Amino acid sequence: MLQYLKHHEIDYAEWDRCLEASPNAIIYGFTWYLDIVAPDWHAIVKKENGKYVAIMPIPVVQKFGVNIVRQPIFAQQLGVFHAQPLTPAEWEEIGRLLYQNFQLISSYEFNNGNVELVNSGLPKFETDRFSTYHLDLKQGYPAIVSGYRKDRRWRINQAKRAGLTVRPSTNIDLIIQIFDQHIAHKIYGVIGEAYEYKMLRQLYEAANQRGLVSMHEAVNARQEVVAMIMLFHYNQKLIYIFNSSTPEGKKTNAISFLVDHILQTYAGQDLVYDFEAPEVGPISDFYSSFGSTPTYFLSVKANNLPAPIKWLQQLRAKAYSFIKK
Repeated sequence: MLQYLKHHEIDYAEWDRCLEASPNAIIYGFTWYLDIVAPDWHAIVKKENGKYVAIMPIPVVQKFGVNIVRQPIFAQQLGVFHAQPLTPAEWEEIGRLLYQNFQLISSYEFNNGNVELVNSGLPKFETDRFSTYHLDLKQGYPAIVSGYRKDRRWRINQAKRAGLTVRPSTNIDLIIQIFDQHIAHKIYGVIGEAYEYKMLRQLYEAANQRGLVSMHEAVNARQEVVAMIMLFHYNQKLIYIFNSSTPEGKKTNAISFLVDHILQTYAGQDLVYDFEAPEVGPISDFYSSFGSTPTYFLSVKANNLPAPIKWLQQLRAKAYSFIKK
């Protein structure tokens, strides 16, 4: 039986036990992770004999007295984690529970292990099919390199000719500093220390305590850091969660060099490298150039707000669009 739970009703120990028993588990689904990215998260759970056998975290924010479901940053996919896939009737029940408890779902991404939804969608919801990019590392480095696009191999060789080298790092402040100085101003809506950077530090510290994160930095011949990458490690998956680069790093293709180094380091192991690609053409093109393949997941939306509030939303969206112009 599926049950909707508010935050204070969730059994944390039982939740994490269920996640660890789920073949499609992702690091984003742990209670400690959710507490950082969506502190007042709710849930839908399936229980058998008092045990959680399927769990679905629901990130909740409140605006104007309304509970809104909104996908948090640093958590590309959530959805249902389970030992056994849900039945069609249970998926319908999940849709009913979401409709019943939330008037607005601005965005919610299921995980790519919820394969039943990728093609069929979720009844009564607006749906989109998004993709990330996966690369199987078990095939070994020679096979991986053979899948690189010609221009990607050229850029990696250019980085080598520039004298770049790679070393491990634990400097979370530096990766954020480089991003803030050289990249943040190019991305609309970045708040900074009061939000994204604070959250990233918390995630790094919590994951580091559990041995689930690593960072790597590219340095030039002067031993100056020109680019950094941060990875989460869980359930035979490496997730490319964050990166930053200086202008010199961009010029010398340091990010390509770092990714190649990581793929070479972990090649031959039973792992999948998840590029966690956003739906942005140039970035997806970059990730696919390493020979990775798109892996699809479902995103849903729903707006059950009263008509006057919907009208105000539309008016606000038009004003926002006008200001941006």
